[in-house]
Amino acid sequence: MSKVNWESLKNDIAAIGAIIALVFSTVSFYWSYFYTKHDLEVTVTSMSYNTNMGEVYMTVAFSNDGNRDAALLRVEPALWSKRKGASKADWDPLDTKVAKDVPLAEPKVPMTVKAGGVEVVRLAAKLTADDAEAATVASQGGAFLGIIVASMKSDGKLYLLQHPVAQLSVDSKGHILAAKPTIHRSLYGFANLDGTPPGDELQENEKTPFVWADQRN
Repeated sequence: MSKVNWESLKNDIAAIGAIIALVFSTVSFYWSYFYTKHDLEVTVTSMSYNTNMGEVYMTVAFSNDGNRDAALLRVEPALWSKRKGASKADWDPLDTKVAKDVPLAEPKVPMTVKAGGVEVVRLAAKLTADDAEAATVASQGGAFLGIIVASMKSDGKLYLLQHPVAQLSVDSKGHILAAKPTIHRSLYGFANLDGTPPGDELQENEKTPFVWADQRN
C-alpha cells in the first residue's frame, strides 16, 4: 500500500512541477512579447567649471529599468542666456570642444541604453568666463548651467527635457565666485520637461550632484 502511495506522490510532484514550469514559461513569454515597460531615469552626478580655462565638464547617468531599449539622441550641457534677436532667455547648447582630441560626449551620442542597463555619458564643452558672466540673471544673482536630453522610446515617440544643473554665483563686480547645485533628483527621460532657473526647490540629498567652479582670477 505504501509503495502505491509513494508512486502516486511522485506522479503528483511531477505533475505539479510541470504546471509550475508551464506557468513560468507563460509569464516569461508574456513579459518578453506582450508586456511593455518603458523607463529611463536621468541623473546628473557631477558638474565642474574651470572658470579661468573656460571648460565645463559634466557626468550624466542613464538607467533603463524597463524591458525595452531606449535611444539617447542628444545629450548636451547648456547655458541659460538670451540670444541675439530673441525676446526671452532659453537654454543655449554648449557645442564647442575644449580640445580637438576631447569629444563633446563620451561615449558618442546618439546611443542606445539597453533594457535593464546603465550608461554613463561624460560631457565636455568650452564656455568662456566672459560668456558665462554675461548670462547672469540679475534677479537670481548668478548664471545657470543646465542639461539638454533628447530621447526616444522603442515605439518611436520623441521627448526633450531641459533642466538647470548648477548656478554660478557672482560677486558685486559680476565675476564668478563658485557654484551650487540646482537639481536634487533624477529626471524621467521619457517626458517633455522645460525646466528653467532657479531649478529644484528640494533640499540636498543622495541624488544631489557634486558641483564645483573656481573663482575667476
